[in-house]
Amino acid sequence: MKRRTITELSSIEFTGSLGAAFHAYGRALTGLAQRWGTELEIAAVDAEAAMSSMKGHVLLFGLDSKVRARRVAKRLQRAQELTAALAEQGEHFHRSYRKHFTPTA
Repeated sequence: MKRRTITELSSIEFTGSLGAAFHAYGRALTGLAQRWGTELEIAAVDAEAAMSSMKGHVLLFGLDSKVRARRVAKRLQRAQELTAALAEQGEHFHRSYRKHFTPTA
């Protein structure tokens, strides 16, 4: 099986000035998570719209199809919320390093 890497993150090496490397990694992680979040938000809306257009039960006037579409799209919305939390943690990464490893004067 071919191994995949996230090149934006794997290209950052933790050598030399660790503060600068961790800052760059945190920014890259935040940016990547925000892009994933945007993509998942768009996909959730598009998927729900596509599934809602499907014909449902005749006696329910298609409302069952809309409810099921909302339930399925909710999975993508939850994934989008997780990427927002990941972006926030990427911002906290460098600050945590500075707090715990940078000596105060």
